[in-house]
Amino acid sequence: MAENDDPRRKSEADQTLIGVPPPRIESSVEALHRAPVYVRSGTSVADVEPTLGSPLQGSSSPRAAASPSEMPVAVPSLRAGKERGFATRERWLELARTRPVLWMVVAPVLTALIAVWLGHHGPSHRTAALGSRSRVAEPVAPAAAKPPAVSIAELEAKPPGSLNARELVLLAEARSERERGAASALRQKVEADPALASDSNVQNELLRLANDDRTARDALAAMAALEPPVGADLLYEVWTRTPERSDTTELARALLYSADVRPKASPALAVALELRTAENCEQYRAVLPEALKVGDRRAVHLLTKLNAKRGCGPKKNEDCFACLRAAKDELSATINAVKSRHAPSYAAD
Repeated sequence: MAENDDPRRKSEADQTLIGVPPPRIESSVEALHRAPVYVRSGTSVADVEPTLGSPLQGSSSPRAAASPSEMPVAVPSLRAGKERGFATRERWLELARTRPVLWMVVAPVLTALIAVWLGHHGPSHRTAALGSRSRVAEPVAPAAAKPPAVSIAELEAKPPGSLNARELVLLAEARSERERGAASALRQKVEADPALASDSNVQNELLRLANDDRTARDALAAMAALEPPVGADLLYEVWTRTPERSDTTELARALLYSADVRPKASPALAVALELRTAENCEQYRAVLPEALKVGDRRAVHLLTKLNAKRGCGPKKNEDCFACLRAAKDELSATINAVKSRHAPSYAAD
């Protein structure tokens, strides 16, 4: 069929002024596979790039001798890159629109991972940088010369007046450490064998260690572990041998009245403990019969103060222990009885 007889061509030509059909416009997909167009400077004629390898093979084509002003314009390549980026963004946006729940889960997880990474790596890098700068800035101090080592035995062999301040401190620390070690060892020994209560050397050593604040706690703990009645008697001795209160005397009193030591007290010591905790006339009166039978000299001064007939009432001139006067000579007889009984004696070296 002749070209002029094509009805489609006629219809397209009839739509133009000069009767020539418009050129065919290729789709963007086809344009992506076409070779780039090179535009020669100074002319409007567009040349198509020759096949790959023609210029490299030394072809005699006029394009091989093109001037430097002929710059390639990769219009299809740039357009393809933009279209690929646009298509990628479109796919991500479509995924976000169709699956919002997925982004609600992924976004917090990504944020948390970034925060954890910054928390682990950010401060460490800053700290390392600061540390390196500080190490560079700090001057290096010369090493101090160490004094020659001297044994404790050598210091103890020297006259006290020949020792300097540092040596005196070292000697005191060594002796203190030695005393603490001895007290701890004796405590462990007594706790392992409470029958050592009958050993007078152990008794005296515990009383001696109780005089030192550095070793008093171990000594009192060892006393509480001794077999009755020695342990309770030793604690009472530490508590009452001085009128001054201290941490040692308060701990001895607390241990003596504790649930496991108080039942170990002898009957004579129990009388003294009851008299020390009595607060009114009736309570004192309840203790008198037991004191009359078994009390010893540790209760004498506690009973003697009951003879006072003044100290109560608004004017402090009334008898505080009037209930004890009903039984005539009961208090006097009890005092005489306890005076006749000796209390256990423990002497510290």
